[in-house]
Amino acid sequence: MKPLFKTLLLMFAGLSSTLAHAAVSAPVFSLTASSATIQVGDQFDIEVWVQDAFVNDPTDELLGFGFNTQLSGMGALQFLGSTINPLFDDVSAGLSLNAAGFAFPGWDANAIGASFSLATLHFQALTAGDVFLAIGSDLADLNQGLIFFNQDNLAIDASLNLQVATVPIPAAAWI
Repeated sequence: MKPLFKTLLLMFAGLSSTLAHAAVSAPVFSLTASSATIQVGDQFDIEVWVQDAFVNDPTDELLGFGFNTQLSGMGALQFLGSTINPLFDDVSAGLSLNAAGFAFPGWDANAIGASFSLATLHFQALTAGDVFLAIGSDLADLNQGLIFFNQDNLAIDASLNLQVATVPIPAAAWI
């Protein structure tokens, strides 16, 4: 094997290994509903969790976060607001985001751990049907994503499928 080709092959193998590792090394976001059954008229909460927040740099400090919600589907929900984890100051309204928090000084993994709640989102079910709820951040906006002291903002992305049921008609109403 020619030396140049062998060198290029080794560089490609190293790069693909690095890219594969980078794809795995990212915080994981999840959404958890406060109720297993949601009916039209119900108010309910969705908890936004991050796991492995410091996976890319365990020594870094988390200064804040920001994201918006998106809804689609046959059912309809009304976003009522959010409650930000008390570790952060709520700056949602000032940044025109559905949920945003800021902490100075920042929090490190030793202080808050690698997994924690960012915010609780509040909704009311308006009409029955399937609803796709997603949260996401636009990294072109410096106030969105997970915001760290030493590294670039990391994208926040999670989704949840919900089923909103109609309110059952009481038997007495049929008489």
